[in-house]
Amino acid sequence: MRGARPPLQAVLWDIDGTLLDSEPWHQRATIAVCRTHGYELTDEQYAATLGIAFPDFYARLHAERPMPVSFEAWAGAITDHYIERIGQVNPRDGAFALVEAFAARGLRQACVSNGGRRVVEANLRAMGLPHFAFAVSRDDVRKGKPDPEPYLHAAERLGVPPEACAVIEDSPTGARAAKAAGMLTVAWPQHAHLAFDMADHVVAHPGELDWDALCAMAGECARLAAD
Repeated sequence: MRGARPPLQAVLWDIDGTLLDSEPWHQRATIAVCRTHGYELTDEQYAATLGIAFPDFYARLHAERPMPVSFEAWAGAITDHYIERIGQVNPRDGAFALVEAFAARGLRQACVSNGGRRVVEANLRAMGLPHFAFAVSRDDVRKGKPDPEPYLHAAERLGVPPEACAVIEDSPTGARAAKAAGMLTVAWPQHAHLAFDMADHVVAHPGELDWDALCAMAGECARLAAD
């Protein structure tokens, strides 16, 4: 199947947990805000929601036990908590180097997140990378991941066929969205226990892939690596 793909023209990045090692900070923010409202959320409960959009996360909690605040107030407080500490969030090892390598080869890049617009914009500012054409947030689409809409929306905005896009994701939820969109899906998990039923490659680091072959530029394209 891989040989039937056209040459890659674009790389679409998830942000939280993929470009940025931000999941622990989102976890702390969520647990802290839930606690202020008398809702004790465990690390294990939070881990089970990895990659799920905030509205769906809130709905799960509310179904188990009614939350004493609205979704808007709950999500806003978590976002405030995270943004106040964003200066302490680090990139994942080698992620920014790979962004630079893709840019050097002329591959177009954009971000596709299940996070809200405020978090996405804060993350973009914190990263300070000039190579992303735009970022799609959960607020920009009707359905979030695992629905393919966010990735199809990004491909349409770039003017690139979905099958000419590669996606780098850290969660099974995001990987399912990318595969459903017909894109080459690279899973780069942070947690060994995660099972990816929908991914073309599951890697310890995306820089280990043969991007020359994936770009179909053998002999012309220098090997991309995140050294």
